[in-house]
Amino acid sequence: MSNPLPPALVLLLFVAACGRSAPGHPPLELDFVEIEDHSGWFLRIHGDGSGSLGHEQLPAHHLHYPLGTFNPRPARRLAEKCAGQGQTPVCTTLRYYVALEDATIACPCTPGTWSAEMMQRALQNMQLAVDAGASERSCRMLRRQWLALR
Repeated sequence: MSNPLPPALVLLLFVAACGRSAPGHPPLELDFVEIEDHSGWFLRIHGDGSGSLGHEQLPAHHLHYPLGTFNPRPARRLAEKCAGQGQTPVCTTLRYYVALEDATIACPCTPGTWSAEMMQRALQNMQLAVDAGASERSCRMLRRQWLALR
């Protein structure tokens, strides 16, 4: 006959095995972020890091980026900390859709540089989207639009 473990020891082992909880709210695959800048570019980033890029003047053309291209983690925190209109006249709009709550958190003027960095990554990595199966023509049209706005 074996001696059972004391309940306090069992509880301690159970808690130690759980590990630390993840900080904040990790994005789910069904969550997505929409970033829209003042020049008409819009980028949708999904919870798995994939995304799509387009421009309002070219609604028929868009690029799809593969999994892991973008980091959606900071988006929810940025949307929740939104203070409204910022100090600059040019703002980037951020919308975060939370699938579990079926709700959208919107920020008309995103603080920090995260949204600009994600948009820049999309624009600089257009070839990555083409390699993942996007249309060469859409890439050329969007690249031409990007160069025209610079």
